[in-house]
Amino acid sequence: MRHNLILIPALLLACSCAGGDEAQKFLVLGDMHYDLIENHDLEWLATTKDDLRQVTQEYTVFTAENWDDFTGVLAEKAVDVDAVLQLGDISEGLAGTPQLAVQMADSVFSAVDRIGFEVPVIITKGNHDITGPGAREAFDEVYLPNMARLSGHDSLSSANYRTEVGDCCFVCYDPWDKDNHGLDALRDNLAASSAKHKFVLVHEPVIPINERCWHVLRRDDEKRAELLRIIAGEEAIVLCAHMHLYSVVCRDTEYGPIVQLMANSVIRDAGMFKPSYLITEYGPSLALSRPDWEPETMDQRVKWLSEEAEHVTYFRQTDLPGYGILEAGPEDGRITYTYYAAFSDEPYDTVDVTSLIEACRK
Repeated sequence: MRHNLILIPALLLACSCAGGDEAQKFLVLGDMHYDLIENHDLEWLATTKDDLRQVTQEYTVFTAENWDDFTGVLAEKAVDVDAVLQLGDISEGLAGTPQLAVQMADSVFSAVDRIGFEVPVIITKGNHDITGPGAREAFDEVYLPNMARLSGHDSLSSANYRTEVGDCCFVCYDPWDKDNHGLDALRDNLAASSAKHKFVLVHEPVIPINERCWHVLRRDDEKRAELLRIIAGEEAIVLCAHMHLYSVVCRDTEYGPIVQLMANSVIRDAGMFKPSYLITEYGPSLALSRPDWEPETMDQRVKWLSEEAEHVTYFRQTDLPGYGILEAGPEDGRITYTYYAAFSDEPYDTVDVTSLIEACRK
């Protein structure tokens, strides 16, 4: 049964963080992969590459063991923020039938509602959210109305949309837009806003950050150049996920700097408060240090990373799961990104985003 749509009052969007003496704060969540075993056709799942193992041994287990406790932490953090930003793959997807795809989507939003967020929740489309038989149709039928409800929109016709919260504009960009209007929508949504701060919310990174080099429009140089021009020209900050990593990268372009912030909210280990590694050197070594991963594509990935390295001025990447707090100061408008590990209330890392941009411009 579909749950009723309850619209967040428009006044909430207009008034939340709209000036004053307090900083604007936003809770940032990466992939979450909410998953229940009853939402899968296991016979179908067994025919897909490694997905049966991931569902039965990882995501359904992580959901059962950690979802309630983790979202309890998030609910407490959300009391002091102006909106929640979820960067895609909120579900595991791969239900296996159109009926189960709808059932899975309903389960996901019922779980989100139980968290009890009392601020706008702005959700970006992820690849898992549209993967499997009937998943794209379920996205249109279930996801879009709930994304509208949670973000405070009357309705949404696609996952390319804009939400303004006080002095901040959040533009969700769908690189899998079936009508191929994603770049146009991104350009128009950013240009239409006069907000002091602009952010692009996209599931897949714009700048590659590890050996896999999964990044938006990587096979289309012309469109990727246009993507960078749109983002840098609007002085927007990228918020992304997809890689199940924490990362911060600053990249120069001919149109200005781009800062990309990444979060990972798949909690595999509730007690993981320290990363197992930290990488700060950007370049082909990211791929060369992992020679066993798709050796047949190594040359292409080394080429991408070598080209990007010429423009990267700051880089951090690690495997730590958790959540972020994005903050914009009330007077000087300086932006910081603080990352928390798993269930911890103590920051793992705080990045002065404004300083990264200023240093890149010099």
